[in-house]
Amino acid sequence: MKCKLSALKVAGFAITCTLFGCVHAHAAPPPPAPPPPVAAPPPAPSGPVPLERWAEVHPEAARELGDWAHAHPQAAQRFFEWDAHHPEKSHEFVTWTITHPAQGIDAFISTHPRWPFFDKSMAKHRPAAEAFMAWCRRHPPAAEALMNHPRALEWAGHNLYKM
Repeated sequence: MKCKLSALKVAGFAITCTLFGCVHAHAAPPPPAPPPPVAAPPPAPSGPVPLERWAEVHPEAARELGDWAHAHPQAAQRFFEWDAHHPEKSHEFVTWTITHPAQGIDAFISTHPRWPFFDKSMAKHRPAAEAFMAWCRRHPPAAEALMNHPRALEWAGHNLYKM
């Protein structure tokens, strides 16, 4: 009797191993490996960006500035022309705009009373001035990189936006 019991145990063990082997052999394949990480865009070059490469290095800002110029052509032409004659003042305006994010055009005019361009032109082109200020605040590195070149707005107006 002991032999029959042992033979049944061995047979049961063999059946169990066969079943587990079969179950194990038909298991779902492992999940696929995750895709390789997406390469980050190349960093902006360190140091000043050459004016001719500004739009390439700051494409979104360049596109938005062009959109602004074409949406406000008279104001853009006046502002680009003013930059040609007063590059230090246009740079100061952009820098002030970035460093005073909660203040509007009226605050700038009141703190720069001897800037007749802003007194007259910005009153006439207020929506354009406010939109330009918003652009500077959305793209401070691009705005500063552009303004680090004297007369860069004039250059951009003529060369990038054909104004």
